[in-house]
Amino acid sequence: MRLRISYPITADAPGWPGNEVYEVERVRSVAKGDVNNSGLFRMHEHYGTHMDAPKHFNDRGPCIAELPFDYFFYQAPLLLDIPKGSFENIEPADLKPHEEHIAAADFLMIRTGFGRFRNTEPKKYQMESPAISAAGCEYLVRTFGGTLKTVCLDVQSLGNASDTSGDGVEAHRWMLGSYTDAFICVIEDANLQDVPACGLRAAGSVPLMTTGTDSGPVTAWVEFD
Repeated sequence: MRLRISYPITADAPGWPGNEVYEVERVRSVAKGDVNNSGLFRMHEHYGTHMDAPKHFNDRGPCIAELPFDYFFYQAPLLLDIPKGSFENIEPADLKPHEEHIAAADFLMIRTGFGRFRNTEPKKYQMESPAISAAGCEYLVRTFGGTLKTVCLDVQSLGNASDTSGDGVEAHRWMLGSYTDAFICVIEDANLQDVPACGLRAAGSVPLMTTGTDSGPVTAWVEFD
């Protein structure tokens, strides 16, 4: 079976504060006498379920369209349930007990449970989401950077939108290869609520192959027995 874990792109998604939201402009309409239906859409590249590619924080790193196409397909997905509440961080101590399993994975989904607030309390989801600390990201990259391709989160961002300490910036820099030769891409704002804890076989996260952008929205899914 396949389960889509990317949210539909809608105008009311709780994106990063200040970023442009999704807008659609109808250019032609059959109902109005045109020969077809067509239109334009506009959105921030970090809106909805999207992948942060290395170029987002690392100017030496590849943008999303420069990653090999095989990069977006995963043969060893892993789901970790690490419950976290408002403003809490995922630290190395949360990850180290799972080290053996992460070492065998190429796609790591971390389910904090905070995704349950996305539709019911979008402001809470936007401003209070848990995060992975810079120390947690350093641990992931230094330990698994050669094999783990992508980390997928059920929170608004790798770093909390309300953070003023700079830890979220450092978290992104560590994960996206600013300090090492290795990098791990990040999928933010994913829907992991119904992902099964076992029986995962494969996963994918295909982006729009847009040039001139560092990152972009993805259609992501998991396959399971």
